[in-house]
Amino acid sequence: GGFKGTWRVRREGESHEEGERWLERRLQRLANEEKFIGVEVAMGGRRIQVPRAGGGVALFRFDEVCASAMGAGDYTAVASTFHTVGLSRVPRMTIERVDLMRRFITFIDVMYEHKVKLLACAPTSAATLFESSGGKGQRDEEFAWDRAASRLAEMSTQEYVEAPWRPKSGAWLLEQARVTEVVPPDVLRGLWQRYDADHNGVLDEQELEELLADLNQMRRGHRNVPQEQLDSAWEMLTNRGQRGTRDREGMGGAKPSRRGDAFITFECFIKYGNEAFAACMTLA
Repeated sequence: GGFKGTWRVRREGESHEEGERWLERRLQRLANEEKFIGVEVAMGGRRIQVPRAGGGVALFRFDEVCASAMGAGDYTAVASTFHTVGLSRVPRMTIERVDLMRRFITFIDVMYEHKVKLLACAPTSAATLFESSGGKGQRDEEFAWDRAASRLAEMSTQEYVEAPWRPKSGAWLLEQARVTEVVPPDVLRGLWQRYDADHNGVLDEQELEELLADLNQMRRGHRNVPQEQLDSAWEMLTNRGQRGTRDREGMGGAKPSRRGDAFITFECFIKYGNEAFAACMTLA
């Protein structure tokens, strides 16, 4: 084939769609075959559209991240939500569109810093993607691209691919999503990508506790999750937004193990997430 691990070079006569299908197949495997849906990632007051995401994986077209008004902060929010990102339709870099190249370099740097796995489809290898006409003023751009290409080469090594993901803290992500206000459903769909840590399509009690610890860190500067807060959120998210009383008989008052038969479904998280956040904030 015409690819080496994470970087696929488009074969002669191959359409963009074929490259995209290759990327989607690879990403789908990394997402535990979860169906891709549209989600949004919040960055302060802005919302970043992620047209295809699932299982902690996102697929973008090059223009969606580099020919738009996105900057380093937006890329950081993406890198803190998804452990793997696919980029299709990467074009050749030219001095005429140096703005695109600079944005792509920023994108590469942010993904690299957060140890996000990057898969891409492009017309040539990364090393030869920038077509310089050798003009005097182009040395800086050539140097900048060489540095980015060497990062891309490192990002395709086994060592990098196996390195643990290093997202920004969940507290930072929740702050960007402004969870103290009403969170739009598409942003809740984005947050799910981060907190369904084992990507099995449901949240268990341990994953919920991580989210609440991040919420408390954001609001109070501590990560302690009182049992009452955990129970309250759990009940709202497994009991259709109601604070019922959970039957604790036979449990000796202990928390159910994460192998218990109770889980928070994606649908309930999207539907009742705001009520659960509001309830938790009165208890933290």
